[in-house]
Amino acid sequence: MYRRIKKKCLDALMKQSMRNILYVMLLLITVSVSGFIGCFVVAAYHRDMDRTVEQNNQKLADQLNVSMTQYVHRMIQMSDTLYYDVLRNNAEYITEAFHAMYDTYKDSIESIALFGADGELLHVTPAISLSSYADIKKEPWFSQVFTSSENIHFFTPVLYDFFRQSEEYSWIIPMSRYVQINGKGQVTEGVLLISIKYSAFAEIFGNSAIDRDKYSFLMDSAGNLVYHPRHAQISMGFVEHPPKELASCPDGLCSIRLDGQEVLCCVKTVGYTGWKLVSISSRAEVRLAGLRFQAFVIAVVLLVLLASMVFSSYLAKVLTRPIQNLEMDVKKISEGNLALTVHSSGSFEVYHLGLSIQKMAVKIRHLMDEIIREQEEKRKSELNSLQAQITPHFLYNTLDIIVWMIEENRREEAARMVTALARLLRISISKGKHIILLTDELEHVRNYLTIQSMRFKNRFTYEIQMQPGTETLAVIKLIVQPIVENAIYHGMEGMYGDGEILIRAYTEENDFYISVKDNGMGMSDGQAEALLDYTKEVQTGKGNGLGVRNVHERIQLYYGKQYGIIIHSVLDEGTEVLLHLPATEYTGGER
Repeated sequence: MYRRIKKKCLDALMKQSMRNILYVMLLLITVSVSGFIGCFVVAAYHRDMDRTVEQNNQKLADQLNVSMTQYVHRMIQMSDTLYYDVLRNNAEYITEAFHAMYDTYKDSIESIALFGADGELLHVTPAISLSSYADIKKEPWFSQVFTSSENIHFFTPVLYDFFRQSEEYSWIIPMSRYVQINGKGQVTEGVLLISIKYSAFAEIFGNSAIDRDKYSFLMDSAGNLVYHPRHAQISMGFVEHPPKELASCPDGLCSIRLDGQEVLCCVKTVGYTGWKLVSISSRAEVRLAGLRFQAFVIAVVLLVLLASMVFSSYLAKVLTRPIQNLEMDVKKISEGNLALTVHSSGSFEVYHLGLSIQKMAVKIRHLMDEIIREQEEKRKSELNSLQAQITPHFLYNTLDIIVWMIEENRREEAARMVTALARLLRISISKGKHIILLTDELEHVRNYLTIQSMRFKNRFTYEIQMQPGTETLAVIKLIVQPIVENAIYHGMEGMYGDGEILIRAYTEENDFYISVKDNGMGMSDGQAEALLDYTKEVQTGKGNGLGVRNVHERIQLYYGKQYGIIIHSVLDEGTEVLLHLPATEYTGGER
């Protein structure tokens, strides 16, 4: 009973239109809705997490900015104290003042040095001497202070190697300013240099420089790094340099791609220096933080998908069976089985699709039969045209001339004509081959011209030229003789003087050309165009130009539409017919 009811339901379903079947399949929207809700919940959770990370990142940047601003102000205050209280008013206490200031800030600075305007070291604390190779006047922190003498200048990190030290060289951040030294009754110019320890910045940044996914760094206004927790790795190219465009960003939040991942940046400007403090937080942190919640949502969605998969698998099997039958039928038709009976079952649309494919297969079969018949007729026409190259009329006239020569005791000329005719017929047959050597084709033309020259009592002269290297090229048999025949019968028709025919074979790049040029009556552009167009009719005194058209079609049949015949003609001056073929070597077999 259950099976009969199930069968009736399926039959009723399969007889419905595709629209009704699609309506049933809309039940699967439940799966899409559950997936959409899950994605929405996860996205909302990630948005909240992103907002939390942005707030935390901004708080961290604000704290670091306050610390950096206070530190910079202390350095500036120390510089002002040394300059205004000592160098300008009490220069005799330079040594004591420098020592006192260094002892106060020795955890933050490497040294305090005073240089003259000529780069001479006047005083340094602690007591160290200049390196022998140091050129202080070329150092940026020395030369640039004179261009803006009223400011205190901060520079990017440099190696602390211009002083002699017994220990390894460290990195410093130079802070320099232009000073006037008032001592012994005279005022001299100089440069005050305070070498800030690079490690002092690391202490300010503290734990923010340790986490790989959450750290901060400093850039100057040109985008150069002032401090970065992985400065050494960046300088060696192991870590990507932060984009210099960050230096021009306004204070606030922005997103960039760094080291192949998207990161959140909080940019703050450090007072007076113009430095940009950038706090980085990787968005991967947000993904990890929401992993548990996301896993829960995915589990719920997977349960819904599992239930939907059971239902959709059964429904898809029922709906696609007729289409699968049609696919198998179409595959058999594509393999050539056009007599196949196509399955016509299933829904309304699939049923009519099967009928249409059946009609298409029948029509294709009829079309293929028609194409085969047309190809056979075309092949027969080609063979007929080959056989018709040496017309019976030409043979009868040639034999009559041979008989006349024998009767007139002109046996040498008769023998010459018989030999030419025999060679002509031998090459015309060519053992049934359609592709022959260029030398054989031109030999055939030479024999033909020998006979015609004797028939026309030497009314024209001819010359055959071959470019060296073309002797072994392959050509289609009997394509030059019809062009030469056309030049004799049509090109020289009505001429009063001696005719000239020049045949040349040559190559250009990968193409091969055979030129047949005469000094006959020529033709108009319209006549030359009509000679190659089967839709147009051309009539001359001795024919309709079918020989030229036949050669043009045979070349394109063998080699493609890009090859064929090109005609250049000028009335009363002559005609040149170019046979354009690919330059291929003769191999002895058919193409």
